[in-house]
Amino acid sequence: MFGITVFGQIAIVVGSLFLGLHYVLIECTDPFSGDVLIGTLGSMTVVGYALIKAPRNFLTRFLVRTAFVWSGLAFLAGFAFVGQFLLSQAGFLIGDGAIWLSAGLLGVVGFLRAKHPRARYRRVEGAYNTSLRFLQLTDLHIGDIWSKRDLARIVRTTSHYRPDCVVITGDLLDGMEPVDPELVAPLEEYDVPVYFVSGNHDSYTEREALLEALRDVGVTPLEGALEEKEWMSVLGIGYQTSNEESEALVQSLRGRQRPRIVLKHKPERLDTLLEADPDAVFCGHVHGGQVWPLGYLASIEFPQIDGTCWYGDTMVHVSQGSATWGPPFRLGTRSEFTIVDFVPEGSDAPLWRDREPEKRR
Repeated sequence: MFGITVFGQIAIVVGSLFLGLHYVLIECTDPFSGDVLIGTLGSMTVVGYALIKAPRNFLTRFLVRTAFVWSGLAFLAGFAFVGQFLLSQAGFLIGDGAIWLSAGLLGVVGFLRAKHPRARYRRVEGAYNTSLRFLQLTDLHIGDIWSKRDLARIVRTTSHYRPDCVVITGDLLDGMEPVDPELVAPLEEYDVPVYFVSGNHDSYTEREALLEALRDVGVTPLEGALEEKEWMSVLGIGYQTSNEESEALVQSLRGRQRPRIVLKHKPERLDTLLEADPDAVFCGHVHGGQVWPLGYLASIEFPQIDGTCWYGDTMVHVSQGSATWGPPFRLGTRSEFTIVDFVPEGSDAPLWRDREPEKRR
């Protein structure tokens, strides 16, 4: 796919549209009917997904975005069609126009739930020397749908909560095109340590270029590495870190300064991570299913797809993600960033949800 020329891409587009719409265009008496529009968008969706790993230019980016948006709307329309069928069984007749209007409204709501992440709060008590505030971002997928501007907005929003440390647990970029260092430039605005572990999307193309771009803006990649400071220890298990390396790294966390934090993209092999008695494990990847009911499918592979579970004294938090991949919609889930307070045992420090974030200036 990476070797397709612009003319080759045009040939694919024109050929697919011609073959996919030939019957509709010939048989339809009204060339501007809804059938033709839906057929055209459907064909463009197929082409867009076929070009998902092609080099980006105006044409390929337009087609990929169209594919993401249209496939998401079509999925949401499926719920409306189910509603139409159920109402028809009760004697109520609903036109197709109302169906697509309903899908559009669901799309608007779903887009807003995807674009504007909420704050999620957690509190962990332990044998710590001082109180610390951690901020987790994950699955931002900067690229075709979400842009540098979206990342800058999230950085501004989360900075008002005054974290002591920021952790990014993978899929920072979409990974479908060469790395542009400018995409990660907003992360330089954080004035606290920022740690990163890679996800699957970060490994699709130029992983090393991404890691170098992150170092240039002050972010510390922890691809199978341990960072220990006087006030914490952070272990990062990158997407390409082998199981054998992971086991050795986890053992190296024993006896380190608390709180002991483990960063990992996929919420898998949790039993191995728990062997070193960490205080918290941060994961992402699953998006909470992103659009209901896909979470039920994700739960077949992953024992924990969203939220917080406690294993003894260890908190394992799987974030729903700070943005989305593919269709820019959420249904039954919400984009989020997570604020975790590590406080000494017996501390009367309030939960951060009980305290106002720093006001915008």
